Amino acid sequence: MKCCQNFWSVILAVLVLASCRKLPEKKDYLSKNANFDKKDVYEPFMGRTALEQTNFNADGSSYPMIFTVENMRRKKDGAAAPELSEKIKVQQWIRDYDGYEKTLEEIEKKRIWSEKNFFEIRSGSGDFIFWNASSDKIRTYPDSGYVFDIKIVNKGNERVIKDFWLRPLKEVPYEPYEYNMYTRERKQETRQTPDGKSYRVPYTIHPGVIQNMYYTKDSLFTDTLVSVYIQKTGIKGHSLTFKFVDQHFNPIDPAKFGQTKWDELVHGFDRQQTTTGVTYQVAYPIPLTSLNTKYAANGKARVSFGYSRKGFGGGRVDANFGLDFAIYEPGDWTIMFFFRRDPLFEND
Repeated sequence: MKCCQNFWSVILAVLVLASCRKLPEKKDYLSKNANFDKKDVYEPFMGRTALEQTNFNADGSSYPMIFTVENMRRKKDGAAAPELSEKIKVQQWIRDYDGYEKTLEEIEKKRIWSEKNFFEIRSGSGDFIFWNASSDKIRTYPDSGYVFDIKIVNKGNERVIKDFWLRPLKEVPYEPYEYNMYTRERKQETRQTPDGKSYRVPYTIHPGVIQNMYYTKDSLFTDTLVSVYIQKTGIKGHSLTFKFVDQHFNPIDPAKFGQTKWDELVHGFDRQQTTTGVTYQVAYPIPLTSLNTKYAANGKARVSFGYSRKGFGGGRVDANFGLDFAIYEPGDWTIMFFFRRDPLFEND
């Protein structure tokens, strides 16, 4: 009997010891095939904030994962690149912009100034963020730029993916742009004389759409007959002005474009209209975000100007033209439409 008691005492002691001993912690799985849909080269524009979705493929790896940028260096010689880690002041949204804000103050209350690195990676998703930095210190094309690695860590496992290439481009203050994004040389375009002969000239921006606009009773406007000039006229303000001029550069009264929805043209305020232009107070950049609103689509602001006249036979002719654009630098800006033929506003 005593022998049996000793036996069960030993068994109980073994069970107690086993219960107190911690089992080895199971490591998360991190696939050796987990990777990014890596581009040959990342070329963000300086002077604007951009999100680059990297389309990370976890290949069944365990979440959560943390992504960090490692070993940032200059591509040309492998030297350290401390400029990529320097803090810059940027505007950051703290509340969602929706396009229904009624004042500039309402917009500005939704964003704050904060300090960021020019280049960051979202720790949970691996997406890249390029903040609105100046090219004063960051190396830009034609410099070869930078190379960096990305470290992926989950519970107990880690992996480093090497040699991402970052080659920033200098600021482009607005779009569309008359210059080559890389060389900054003026583009060229082909135009035709009235008798059909072609000739080459420096490129200018043209409206994206022109419908039912005539310059004589039977002559329609084509895109090359309207040029658009986007110009910064001041650095301290926050205004946007639209102007229209005829073939002799005389002002066209905006009131002639009577079907234009001026109060819904841009997300601007305190509209001032004269016989020479229409001015709004606006927040920059334009558009403020990539969100589609009644003022913007696909990352560009969208404006449309229209008027109506009586055509041949008494039929109504609705004419319009428009432009998709973006402006990235704050200040006072003017967008001027130059008509190389005088538009026909009068009835036939």
